[in-house]
Amino acid sequence: MSKPGLEEVFNQLLSADQPFVFYRLPKGKTVHCHFQEDASMTLTDDLKIKGFVMSRFDSPLPAVYISDKNHLQFEYEPPAFELKEQRASIHSENKTSFINIINITKKAIASGRLKKLVVARKITQKEEVDALQFFTHLLTLYPNAMVYFWHHPKAETWVGASPEQLFSVHSGRLTTMALAGTLPHNPEEEYHWGDKEKTEQGWVKETLERDLQDLFPSSVIKCSETFTRRAGNLVHLCNELSVEAQNINTTLLLKKLHPTPAVGGIPVDEGMRFLADHENLDRAYYTGFFGPVIGEDQIDLFVNLRCAQIISEGLVLYVGAGITKDSEPEKEWEETQNKSKTLLAAL
Repeated sequence: MSKPGLEEVFNQLLSADQPFVFYRLPKGKTVHCHFQEDASMTLTDDLKIKGFVMSRFDSPLPAVYISDKNHLQFEYEPPAFELKEQRASIHSENKTSFINIINITKKAIASGRLKKLVVARKITQKEEVDALQFFTHLLTLYPNAMVYFWHHPKAETWVGASPEQLFSVHSGRLTTMALAGTLPHNPEEEYHWGDKEKTEQGWVKETLERDLQDLFPSSVIKCSETFTRRAGNLVHLCNELSVEAQNINTTLLLKKLHPTPAVGGIPVDEGMRFLADHENLDRAYYTGFFGPVIGEDQIDLFVNLRCAQIISEGLVLYVGAGITKDSEPEKEWEETQNKSKTLLAAL
């Protein structure tokens, strides 16, 4: 008998309402699956596990994880499909409240309380979602993203295609990235980055370098030149950083790097306080971290961006924008609309 394929296993697990995750690493061809045989929720306070971890934004640890005890993998070629332009539904009250928090944030920045803050919003798309088709379309559209589908009867159903690595550790080599600033992708690959985007991304890089210098000698930290990195229909400014070090304390590293200034604020602690007071949004797993842990020396964690929660009525998308003193509220609103198209394109 031939072993069941990805689509058959996916539908079996979903109909059985068992905890499971499917994922494909950036630039990979193999789709992995971990699943549980019961509906229990397992939690971890550290990264000394083997499985796929999924963390909320505001309470990262303990995090839910699905053990790799039951592990399947598929060499899967996702089907081609015709891309259709999708528009995010716009509710005027959502726009008004989002513009309002941007203006409140700019006042806090002008007062010196903050340098930068990422503010988020959610978009509810009321239409039936074919979960398997949605996931396979994301695999087709975003070969360079971390694409996943996570289902847990006690911890929701989430799907996404994240462009941002939190960090990876492989055989004593740590890699991470500073990603910020957003423009729409264009076929000519010509981008005119403004001072706002350059400054915002520069702050993210400097904060990340300082965090790494708290843990490692500066001599072992390497940082690339700033370059433009494509993420589907968008591009971002990026630096890649790496560290060669033995005995990396991954739990300490995680606590140091999450939340990154690319999803929270600068200063980080003040940004978190400000979001708690003003954002008026439960981000849930949006901007948390997630990914496979195969022991402390083989970890690939990502920031949960370009993601959505699947609910009975449809889809709840989460998107955000980085606010600085130079931000124009209308442009920031438009940026979140553009970010929503990453997932809407796969419907």
